[in-house]
Amino acid sequence: MARRANTSGATVSRVLSGRTDIPILAETRARVLQAAAELGYTPNPAARALTNGKTGIIGLWMSLAYSKYRGQVLDTMRSMMQVIDFTFAVTDIDEEYHFVQTFDRALRVPLDGIIAFDTSYSVDAFTSKSNQLAPNIPFVSMGAYWSEERSYVGIDLRAGSEQAMAHLLSTGRRKIAYFAPSTSDLRAAGPRYEGYVAAMEAAGLAKQTLLPKTFSHRDIHDCLSAHVSMNRLPEALLCMNDEGALICARVLSKLGVEVGRDIALVGFDGIDETEYAETPITTVAQPYEEMCRLALDYLHAQINDPSHPLQQKLLVPQLIIRESSAP
Repeated sequence: MARRANTSGATVSRVLSGRTDIPILAETRARVLQAAAELGYTPNPAARALTNGKTGIIGLWMSLAYSKYRGQVLDTMRSMMQVIDFTFAVTDIDEEYHFVQTFDRALRVPLDGIIAFDTSYSVDAFTSKSNQLAPNIPFVSMGAYWSEERSYVGIDLRAGSEQAMAHLLSTGRRKIAYFAPSTSDLRAAGPRYEGYVAAMEAAGLAKQTLLPKTFSHRDIHDCLSAHVSMNRLPEALLCMNDEGALICARVLSKLGVEVGRDIALVGFDGIDETEYAETPITTVAQPYEEMCRLALDYLHAQINDPSHPLQQKLLVPQLIIRESSAP
């Protein structure tokens, strides 16, 4: 290959191992890469890691419980990592830490860095122990939960909830209920619920929660049909997420309740399906693309320069008003 690229074997090795600490002319680097492509050469990741100390792997710590929003975040991260030539190893760290109280399994994979997304149980625990567990691994948290002690890109869901409540109250709705699964830790906690409570108390209105067991179609149907039969539906529902709001809309339609006229619906996250529902649904859209881009930028900066200062930013969601909460 060195002969084909008209350079030395040492230069070929440096180019193919990804070395950037030794100056190599761009023209020479291009010749080596072209020769490698023509000869069908594929670099060995393990050997490359031994040479430059980099694995090309980022740990992505997030819940693996299915949701459309998490799927959008995962797909965005995958696309962005490809551009910077990284791959990722996904771990449901909250689930693991909740049961075993350690990070042993998650840290078995050699990583260049870690991004933790919406890790409510583990983010502070890892931060407090990271100097002992992984002192040389850059760490960035993002989403609704973050560590103030490390770089982060947070999303202010409390501000999003306040926007949604201000909108519902401005339309004249006064009987507004918070809608979340009874099995969720967020049924009476978290920034979405806190924004709801603060707005209702400030307006001097009675708080109410509607709590299906889960956000399955059957459980939401049982919950809402019971309220319809007793004529106790509120005037508006602030749903914990968009998927719950979408199921609510379908169930209510079958029960003869017209969304947008008889009851208002607002969801959280900003998944695509809300725009194309039979009655388009108002949503508090999380800026997940900006969140992912900034988190990767912050992590990449720390990977390239371990002494890089902390970077921290709080993003505010955008309330997108649609027919489901029309005045």
